[in-house]
Amino acid sequence: MESCPVCKARFKENPVCYRCGTDLSTLLGIERRAELLEQRAVALYGAGNLGEAWRVAEQALALKRSPLLCRLVELLAREMLNSMVQNKVTLVSLLSALRH
Repeated sequence: MESCPVCKARFKENPVCYRCGTDLSTLLGIERRAELLEQRAVALYGAGNLGEAWRVAEQALALKRSPLLCRLVELLAREMLNSMVQNKVTLVSLLSALRH
């Protein structure tokens, strides 16, 4: 968080805004949860677990958007689509072979 969402004062690592006194601890917790989910989604992607990576990335995006998460979801969508197309080609080939 770069600034207080209430008064726009620069955030100074204290969970209470120095200018307006707003308690930012809940928002900071949400931000931290999103960061942890983002790290987990990247790790799952790296391990080849595309479905779980997608699910975790969507959870993180629901909390906070980041360029990394947006790119990861784009990559996951592309890879899962390619996998579905490849599976369809394999299925069509199998069905074709069974007919002959």
